[in-house]
Amino acid sequence: MRRRALGVVRTLTALDRLTDVLTVLADDVRVETRFTRAGGSEFATDLSGHFRRAGMRVVPWSEATGPGFDVAISPSGNGALHELRAPVLTLSHGAGHHKHLPSGEGFTPEVAGLATSQLVHEGRVVPSAVCLSHPDQFGLLARECPPAADRARVVGDPCFDRLRASVPARDAYRRLLGTGQRELVLLASTWGPNALFARRPTLAEEMVEALPARDYQVALVLHPNVWDRHSPWQIREWTERARRKGLVLVPPEHGWKATLVAADVAISDHGSLGFYAAALGTRLLLAGFGHEEVVPGTPREELGRRAAYLCRGVALDEQVRRAAPVDDHTGLAKSAFTHPGEAVAALRRVLYELLDLDEPPWRAVARPVDPFVPE
Repeated sequence: MRRRALGVVRTLTALDRLTDVLTVLADDVRVETRFTRAGGSEFATDLSGHFRRAGMRVVPWSEATGPGFDVAISPSGNGALHELRAPVLTLSHGAGHHKHLPSGEGFTPEVAGLATSQLVHEGRVVPSAVCLSHPDQFGLLARECPPAADRARVVGDPCFDRLRASVPARDAYRRLLGTGQRELVLLASTWGPNALFARRPTLAEEMVEALPARDYQVALVLHPNVWDRHSPWQIREWTERARRKGLVLVPPEHGWKATLVAADVAISDHGSLGFYAAALGTRLLLAGFGHEEVVPGTPREELGRRAAYLCRGVALDEQVRRAAPVDDHTGLAKSAFTHPGEAVAALRRVLYELLDLDEPPWRAVARPVDPFVPE
């Protein structure tokens, strides 16, 4: 008996997370997937090119909200999900529900992805399943949106599992990146006024000037919202000299996962990529941290307290050499992601329950991330 799944996205960030989720449906010819875009995001990237390059079949919202779909998967609680007729599964599009919900004037006290304003419409809880990365998030959901507490399902983090599954192929990722025997230094910025790129936009150029090209390779990953806010043309213009000096500018649609796996040192902020780097045991420095954006008592806040910070006035090459993994990074990962290595299996179990379909007979395993070859 065939089923139809619907991937619902509003931004490129959500589409990236959706690709991690949909690996659980791979090889099952009983399930066919379509994609749709939910409007309303201020980061209104035209996703049509990304859909087209991936070969995804897209349906308009008017069709998505009609009959004919058995489950809808959204890496966000935002958008008019209440208009969908299919059971809805939501999950975080970052490393857990650790940040406050953004608003037009900054950030609200609510937890992004777990807020009543996102999960309830006219008194009705919209998602049939709210997927969490750790049991500790039960308490956050119960506090933020009590009516949705019984919809919670702890599945772990499929993205983190894919990163871990990719580590054995690290040398191959480095070879394709052109790293060779050099150290790869990854600069990673989230979006917003407290982000690395907002606070120190010339850091990439400073790094390529401070680190000898024979010994170091420098890569820059910017949150897709940064690309959307300023435009790809503008980002390339702002990084022109740094790229001529060897900077690898990782595009917003692919490549950040492979670059992270390949990296020796990560310099980041309060974004998800910095947390993933810390959880993997990558040597880490924070170039700032948006404490007011991060929910108190979460593993993300713990990272802001525990990690070393990049210092102005101290030679960059010296700080990179001294960079070290975050103390007890394994414990930090366990505090954020339940049962590492089992997220794909747990997520598949929830998804097939919503599809009312028996799971496939083969074992659910995390798929290594795709390699990245710079232009």
